[in-house]
Amino acid sequence: MVDAAPLSVKRLLEQLKARVEPAFAAVCVVGEVSNFRSSGKHWYFTLKEDGAALSCAVWAGQQRFVKTTPRNGERVIVKGSLNLYVAGGSLTLAVTHIEPAGQGDLQAQLRQREAELRAEGLFDRPKRPLPRFPQRLGIIAALGGAALRDVLEVTQRRAPGVHLLIAPAAAQGERAVPENLLALQELQDEFWKCDAILMVRGGGSLEDLWSFNDPGLVRAVASCRLPIVTGVGHEIDTTLVDLAADRRAATPSQAAELTTPDRGQLASELQRRIDALQTRMEWRLRGFETTLNLRLDHGLLRHDPVQTARQRFEKLASRLHLAHPQRRLDQASARLALLRQRLLHAAHLASGEGDRPRLIQARQRLAPALHHLLERLERRRAVLEARLQGLDPTGPLERGFVLALDDAGRPVVKASQPLKGSQLKLRWKDGSRTATLRD
Repeated sequence: MVDAAPLSVKRLLEQLKARVEPAFAAVCVVGEVSNFRSSGKHWYFTLKEDGAALSCAVWAGQQRFVKTTPRNGERVIVKGSLNLYVAGGSLTLAVTHIEPAGQGDLQAQLRQREAELRAEGLFDRPKRPLPRFPQRLGIIAALGGAALRDVLEVTQRRAPGVHLLIAPAAAQGERAVPENLLALQELQDEFWKCDAILMVRGGGSLEDLWSFNDPGLVRAVASCRLPIVTGVGHEIDTTLVDLAADRRAATPSQAAELTTPDRGQLASELQRRIDALQTRMEWRLRGFETTLNLRLDHGLLRHDPVQTARQRFEKLASRLHLAHPQRRLDQASARLALLRQRLLHAAHLASGEGDRPRLIQARQRLAPALHHLLERLERRRAVLEARLQGLDPTGPLERGFVLALDDAGRPVVKASQPLKGSQLKLRWKDGSRTATLRD
C-alpha cells in the first residue's frame, strides 16, 4: 500500500525541474562529441563517455559567443545549465561555452595565477570612481579592430566633445604584453592630461585572451595612477586584468558608455532643471506682483508723510461724521417719537385699568434707557474727537514745533534736501513766515 497520494507525471517533473535546474545553473562538463547536427538555427549534439551520454544544445542566441564549432569525435569541455523539458521528460544541457579539452591546463594555470595575485591584494584594493565629465580619454586597443571601432562609435554618439588619445597595442600574441605595458605607461604621463584609460579587446578563446592574464600586466593595471576600465572579450569572458581594473565592462561598447556622459540624457536633465527654475521664478514674480498691488491699493508705497496723514485724517473725519453722536441722537429721537405715537395709540386702544400699570412701567424704563444710550454715544464721540486731534498734522505746532515746507509745499524731512538759496516756508501755530537758506 502507498501511504501518500500518488503524483502525476507532470507534477513529478515540475518538482524535479525546480530542484535540479537551480543546483546546476552553471556547470562545466567534459566529454566526447557525437551525433552533431544543426536544425536551421540551433545546434544539437551528444556529450558522451563510457557508459553515459548527455544531450546538449547550443541555442541560436549563444552561437556568436561560442568560438569553436563542435565536431564528432572531439573531446571538449562545455559550460552551461541543465534544463528539464517537462513536456517531453528530457534533460538537456544548454551550452554557453565550448573549448577543447586540452585547455583544461590553461584553466588550472589561470586559477593558480588568480590565487597568487589575489594573495598580493591586487584585486581587493579600493576602486576609484570614474570622472563624470572627462575631457580626454586614453584608449589601449589594436588598430583596425572591432573593439576600437565600437568605442569610437559609442563615444561619438554619446559625447562628441571628449578628446580620445589612442595608444595602439597588439591584442594577442607575443607582442601583446609588452605593447600593452608600454601603452599603459605612456597614457599615464601627465603631459597627455588623460582623465581615465580604457583597455579594450574583442572576444576570443582562452588562448586569444591569455595575454590579459599576464601577471606583469595585471600588476601594471592595479598600480595605474588613473582610473582604468577594461572591456576585454564578451560578457562571458573574464580575465585577470578585469579583476584588477577599477571598473570591468562586459564589452568594449559598454566600457565607452561607462566613461562618457550621454549628451541626450544631459540635455533632458538640463531642460528639466530649466523648466523647474522658470516655474519657480514665475511663481516668485507672481508673488511680488501681488504684494506690490496690495501695497499700491493701500497706499503703503507713498513716502509723503503729510499727504498720507491728510488722507488718513480725511478718512477718519468722514467716519467720525458718519458716527457722530448727534446722528445717533437724531435717530434715537425719531425712534422715541415713533414709540410715543405707538404708545399713545396703544393707550387709546387699551380698555380697563389693567393696562395702566404696564404703561407706567414702560415709561419708567424708557427714560433711563434713553439717558444711558445718550451717555454712551457722548463718550464715543469724545474718544473719536481725541483720536482725530491726535492725527492732526498741525498738532505738534501747539507744542512749539515748526513745520518747514519747500517751494512745492512739501515738508522738508532731511537736512540735505533743501539746496542753498532755497525759499522755505516756516509755519507756527499762530502764523507763517518765509526764510531763505544761506548755509
